[in-house]
Amino acid sequence: MDETARPKKPWPLKPWQTVLLFGLFVCVLYGFGSFTFDLFAGSDTPPPGSLAEVRGVGLYFIYVEGFFLALVVILPMRLLKRFGVGAMVYLPYAVLGLGVESYMETVFTPALVGPLAVVGWCAIGPLIGLSADLAHRFLPARLSSELRGAVTGLVLGSATFLLVLVALSFFYIAPQTGSGSFLGQAWYGLPWLLANSAFGGYTASLIAERFAPRP
Repeated sequence: MDETARPKKPWPLKPWQTVLLFGLFVCVLYGFGSFTFDLFAGSDTPPPGSLAEVRGVGLYFIYVEGFFLALVVILPMRLLKRFGVGAMVYLPYAVLGLGVESYMETVFTPALVGPLAVVGWCAIGPLIGLSADLAHRFLPARLSSELRGAVTGLVLGSATFLLVLVALSFFYIAPQTGSGSFLGQAWYGLPWLLANSAFGGYTASLIAERFAPRP
């Protein structure tokens, strides 16, 4: 039987369930990255399971997890085909992050310039998702589904880099600088982030094509 002739399976989850599920995936990715990659600092790396001040490259996990972040943001966008899904997927991260970020960087290790910096960090997620929403909506209709997904992933990765860079530059009392900073590692990390974000968007489109749009 021709593979293309097979009927597509309906996506089993309701829109709100889909947004919540992938929103939790975003939280898991950010949480895992924050408490693993960000703590790697050579001989200064703290023991597993311990909370400590970041002595490695802050937010380095952003470079590493580009594929997975693009996948879990763009896949629900492609499944639901509704504008705003990208931004909404980041809402659990924004809401839960308000308390976590406030404690970790204003109480545990005071590093932020003030409460507005906490709000700014939480707002960055939905803004990143909105960039993907806008790209996906306004890209030329003649693009194939896979290419549209890849370009959307590229935009997502670019917005992630720029907004994180803004936060690291202006939200902290003593921003990281030099070759060991987030920007200092961009010569290697940024191409990796963009390539993997594009591939994540491409993969999301391939997966979404296996499901019929939910009414």
